[in-house]
Amino acid sequence: MNKAPRRAAFRRRLIATLVASLCGAIAHAEDTLLGTVEVSADAEKVSAAGMQPDRSSPSTAYVVDQEAMRLYDTPGGTNPYTALAEIPGVKVSTVDAYGLNNTQGGQKGLRVRGEVSTHGVAGTFEGLPLGGPGPGPGYLFLFDKENIESIRFAQGAISADQTALFTSFGAIDTRLLWPREEARRQISSSIGSEGFHRNFVRLDSGRLASGTALFFSASDTKANKWRGYGDAPANRANYEFALDQRVGDLRVKLALAQNDQSQNNYKALTYAQATDLNRFRNYDYVNNPANSDHYNYNRQDFRNQVALAEIEYAFSPQTTLTFKPYYAKEEGYYLYASVPASQPNNTTQVQKWLFDHTTYGLSSELRTVLADTDLKFGYSWTSTEPPGPPTTRKQYRIVNGNLVFQQWSLLSKVVDRHEFENFYATAKHSFGDLTLRGGLRYAVETLPGINAYNTNGIGDVSADEAISSATLNATRSVKSRSFGNWLPEVGVSYDLRPGVEVHASLGRNIGAPSFDAFNQAPAGGITTSQQYWDRIEPELSTNLDIGARLRFDKVYIDPTIYFSRTRNKAVSVFSSTTNTVYGQNVGKTQGSGFQLAAGWSATNTLQLFTALSYSLSSFTEDVRTTGGAILPVEGKQLPDVPKWMGNVGAAWRQNGFTVAPIVQYVGPRWATTDYTQRVPGYFTADLTLGYGEKSHWGKWDVSLAILNVFDRKYIGQISTSEVNTSATGAIYYPGAPRTAVASVSLTF
Repeated sequence: MNKAPRRAAFRRRLIATLVASLCGAIAHAEDTLLGTVEVSADAEKVSAAGMQPDRSSPSTAYVVDQEAMRLYDTPGGTNPYTALAEIPGVKVSTVDAYGLNNTQGGQKGLRVRGEVSTHGVAGTFEGLPLGGPGPGPGYLFLFDKENIESIRFAQGAISADQTALFTSFGAIDTRLLWPREEARRQISSSIGSEGFHRNFVRLDSGRLASGTALFFSASDTKANKWRGYGDAPANRANYEFALDQRVGDLRVKLALAQNDQSQNNYKALTYAQATDLNRFRNYDYVNNPANSDHYNYNRQDFRNQVALAEIEYAFSPQTTLTFKPYYAKEEGYYLYASVPASQPNNTTQVQKWLFDHTTYGLSSELRTVLADTDLKFGYSWTSTEPPGPPTTRKQYRIVNGNLVFQQWSLLSKVVDRHEFENFYATAKHSFGDLTLRGGLRYAVETLPGINAYNTNGIGDVSADEAISSATLNATRSVKSRSFGNWLPEVGVSYDLRPGVEVHASLGRNIGAPSFDAFNQAPAGGITTSQQYWDRIEPELSTNLDIGARLRFDKVYIDPTIYFSRTRNKAVSVFSSTTNTVYGQNVGKTQGSGFQLAAGWSATNTLQLFTALSYSLSSFTEDVRTTGGAILPVEGKQLPDVPKWMGNVGAAWRQNGFTVAPIVQYVGPRWATTDYTQRVPGYFTADLTLGYGEKSHWGKWDVSLAILNVFDRKYIGQISTSEVNTSATGAIYYPGAPRTAVASVSLTF
């Protein structure tokens, strides 16, 4: 049967559904357009139900505030990725309903306009890249959402002053809710499906006579896995402290945070299992200690800590210097089943991937105004250390239901740290209704130098002790090397009339090099790991966005079209010689699409919003695999990239009651580049009910959130990269079932 007409009809129904909620708004807007346009204060409140398009920049950017996170975000209380799910062009796939699961490795379930955020946690916190490109949890679970003021997400051409390590997928920046000016206490408690419970407390001192304001917060969170045995998390203990000190024109802010979190991992499904969710939706690791699929052999345990400061001095009302030093530490491990390629039926091998690394650096910026032009000059430096790529792994064998050390499967030492430097300048000037912005960033990346060691005869000791008695493996060691790239960006916006603006931005972004190639054994024409290292290049993309921002009385409409081209795309290519898949910067891709953010204050108590995106992301040429074969991917959509995505949401508020439903759609996509594994699209619906009231005790709020209301069975996260010619692995994660969470909070 030809499915194309059915798919076309379905897309038409989807578009009709998304647009229907705005028909009344647009009709109202037409009347406004024909006469004199008056932009009222209500126009700024229209978007308060969901994410808010950022009007301060000619780039395409959105802001998610605390109210949007409270109504539509996952109820786990952390993870900035999940707060972006309602933004056009963004696909966020979580393995659990609470957004608390940390997927092992570099992909954490985020794609934007077809681009995947690889090599660990991406984005910045207060403009600082706290985690580096590591595959651990990084800062994702380090800060409670109650302590987050907002999350800004920029797409397309990224401004030169947004110095995230990698920006090919966009730029996420999370902003801390610093100590409040007034004294306040906030206490909340939540319980939910699968044994979920979470308690949170925050104490604000208010601004003291000394000019000091501070807060302290703590939370604990626990939940069972929704499928299989174990906990996710078994515990999450989090502590945060912040101080804000004002002394004349000097302002000093300090933030400290620590997160301890352990959890059992979820097992991925094969494609055959993913196509039969009636049978395999709850399939997971087993409770058999003689098998490497035992749930307690597949777990993780991490501690993340961070300290950051913001020192700001105002030389004048127009000139300010800011200096931000920071330090972060991550330690822990992944434990997981390891099946040797030469022994596919061996179920007695388990690996332990060890983490113990630090990231530190600083950011400085001078802001001033000269000839009515806003100027910025900045410098940032980040120094981190692997993993990634992985540097230390232990191999265990199961004996009588216990793990017995077998050997070091990987042992290496970082001798030169992984470093990033950025120099940038930006300028912004308005000529009446016309605003121009431009910037230039020079980004330097220095790959780490790593010494690898032979592991024969090395016992079950610490990594430092193992290295002290091991011999150097020169063939597998690599030396540090650097590369620099210019990243220009320009933007323009023009006010056609009050409430009607058009804008465009053009610029170059940078992505991650395929440094996981370090872990591949030399094969064929490759005789040393250094030869892999010398081929590594960063991804570079050119991005053009053209859009409009329309504001009429109680309506906002923000359409955008975009185009991009990427070279040095990281693709995972299968090597028949080593029987492994490893990343190489050899792909060339292009993207184009349309996205829409819109909202309507239908009444004083009802707000509606919607987001729609259509994405085409394809290769511009075929890819040559390690064995020399040609992979025919030219012109084909990238894996795990749906062409259509959208959502429709609402917020109704009346006499203290709140009703906030949202329906999301993700279209079908292919999972692998041989185009034999297709994943169908799906709808999900969430609903939040709330009631708030003031009393002599303070402000009470109670809520009930129901996720996946209709208990849809679907595949959410697909852990694959742009090209994976293996195509037989388990990479599919089913979405969580219907989940209910009740919460109560008191603010006084």
